[in-house]
Amino acid sequence: MGAQRGRRRTRPGRIGTVAWPVVVAAAPTAAFQLPNLFVVPAVRLSLVVFGLVVLAAAVVVQVVRTRHSDAARGAAEDNAAAVELEQSTAVRYAFGQIATRLVRFTELPTRERRGELPVFADRVAVALAFYLLPKVPDVRANVYQLSADLRALEPIGHGGAGDTAGVFRAGTPYGDRNLEWVLVGGAPRVVGDRAADVDVDDDVPGFEPRYTSYVSVVIRSEEYSFGMLTVDSPAPDAFTELDAKAIAMMASFMAVAFSLTYSFPDRDRNARKGP
Repeated sequence: MGAQRGRRRTRPGRIGTVAWPVVVAAAPTAAFQLPNLFVVPAVRLSLVVFGLVVLAAAVVVQVVRTRHSDAARGAAEDNAAAVELEQSTAVRYAFGQIATRLVRFTELPTRERRGELPVFADRVAVALAFYLLPKVPDVRANVYQLSADLRALEPIGHGGAGDTAGVFRAGTPYGDRNLEWVLVGGAPRVVGDRAADVDVDDDVPGFEPRYTSYVSVVIRSEEYSFGMLTVDSPAPDAFTELDAKAIAMMASFMAVAFSLTYSFPDRDRNARKGP
């Protein structure tokens, strides 16, 4: 119905766009040639006057239409420039802030980095929710870390609407699914409707998730998985391809912080992947 109404609204405008130039082009001919069909001077004079009035009106209307079109085009260009400036400022601020914090993170003594890691994770989640994805309805970002025994994904960073998400544990349908995906370094997930991506029959009684769509990215470096970054929204199809790329970039920043926190010799003692 909405599409039909849109078509009805735009049809007169399309007809005017095509028909009006024809009227403007035909008006001079009508003004000066039509009176030749009549012999009565009064009628001929009336037709000349009428034709000139039509010609003048057509020219005036065409000028007004052109000015309106130019004004609309200028407004659209100004609006696009404003949106581009707003987005570029947000991107520069978000990535610039995270990059600065990452530099400071590298300057910390190794023994202090584990304590600072949740703070950095919070900043990543906040940058996503408030600077990179501000127009996503009720957006929420969470950073998860693999537990030492590799049997849980525990939230360590949060930003945006809603509460911090819970723990994904081994032995539960979603816990096993996410742990398997994280440990092997699966591809990013961009889901427009969770009911189409998971078996909702696995939901525990009373489970009513706040999210409908989400993007999840494994936090991974050097063939080694540390956790995952998930951004969700109650709205369906809330995330674009560009949003997914921004989330993946933030996951890369988190991977660097994790790599700086957990040394490779310590990780290599465990044959499985994880911190």
